[in-house]
Amino acid sequence: MSGFMSSELIPMRWPSQWRDSSALQRLSNTHINCLLIEDSAPLRSVVEQAQKNGIRVIHGTSELPGIIVMRGVWPGARLSRASHPDTASSGPTGLPWVESNGWAVRLAATLNPKSTIWVDVTPKDPPESYPLCVADVAAFGGTWIISLDDQLAAGIERGDGASMETWKGLIESVEFFATHNYRSAYVGSAVVGVISSFSGDNQVLSWEVLKLLTRTTEQYRIIPIGSFSANSLSGLQAVLCPDSDPPGGDLRKALLDFVQAGGLLIMRSAWHGMPGTPANWDNPRYAGHVLGKGTIAVAKSKDTPDAYLIANDTVALVSHRFDLLRFWDAGSLNAYLSEAPDGKRAVAQLVFYAWEMNGATAAHGPENATVRVAGRYRTAQLLTFDKPPLALGQPDDHGIGMVVYDDSVELHLPPLSHYGAVELDV
Repeated sequence: MSGFMSSELIPMRWPSQWRDSSALQRLSNTHINCLLIEDSAPLRSVVEQAQKNGIRVIHGTSELPGIIVMRGVWPGARLSRASHPDTASSGPTGLPWVESNGWAVRLAATLNPKSTIWVDVTPKDPPESYPLCVADVAAFGGTWIISLDDQLAAGIERGDGASMETWKGLIESVEFFATHNYRSAYVGSAVVGVISSFSGDNQVLSWEVLKLLTRTTEQYRIIPIGSFSANSLSGLQAVLCPDSDPPGGDLRKALLDFVQAGGLLIMRSAWHGMPGTPANWDNPRYAGHVLGKGTIAVAKSKDTPDAYLIANDTVALVSHRFDLLRFWDAGSLNAYLSEAPDGKRAVAQLVFYAWEMNGATAAHGPENATVRVAGRYRTAQLLTFDKPPLALGQPDDHGIGMVVYDDSVELHLPPLSHYGAVELDV
């Protein structure tokens, strides 16, 4: 029986070849408390014993009250067409192109604020990618439906050393997020707000913008037009409106007030009779209008824009001086900064997909990454799946530690695998 009580379900798709109820011992002292079993007839003894152990058994995910199940992608850096282990396909930045679920989890959670988000992903890659899949979903507020490929499930059944080591690493990652539920105690920090209907004719572009904005590590807030409120723009430096039609009504007034107060508004389409006066700037894709203390940037082209350019132009227009996170030598990663409501604590979650050195690509984290975090923090500790917490004080002989500046801290990190969380206190 599981040694933990949890109000949140942590699901696992039960391998069909694990037919003996004794296999449930593998879940002892873990937080896994929910089994997905499609065909219960050959697994009757497993179902009966699981229910005796207090583990919930679900026979399908089509209708689960309070739970949204979404199809995801197996995360990682995309291999080259030749599938060479030391090369990867690159995007326009030159970094390996990353498949990830974080942006989609955040969008689903924002559109369904009273629901838990489960991500259904079939394993594809080598065993070391299992903890990456856990982190890729959980760091952004979702839960992966734990699924084992047939080869791994068979290896665990036989007790193979390599398979058992993979299982151990998977469980360590699951347990980390079960005991460090940042989403319940922290609120996402943001520089840019993305306002859209995220549906209909605007769905494809707005979703792609979120995906690619995530890749820039710019911290953003998802703001559905249907749930816009006075607090939606709080703390933001800029707002991006990628929809084909400019916002109207009360939303237009709120955005103009935001610009008047000093904000930047980036729009795909202009209003009739644009407010403000033309800005004296030279931008190849945006025309500027000064209004009060702020600026409105409107796309010059009427054609359907490129989502990649929208995301990267947004970062450039906002400028790096407002960066909440900035990285050096970190490879391909996604990052999510959030803070406690009182502003006295924050956590930067870092998910690493690939690291490059001398032209080779390795499917793990960096050897010597540095991250700058905006804010006046005085203490920091690094948490990973398989090592004790590491206090980041004055840099040691290896350069690992924290340098404190007036408005930020610079964290020099040790070698990392797929995930690290830096907890910060003022």
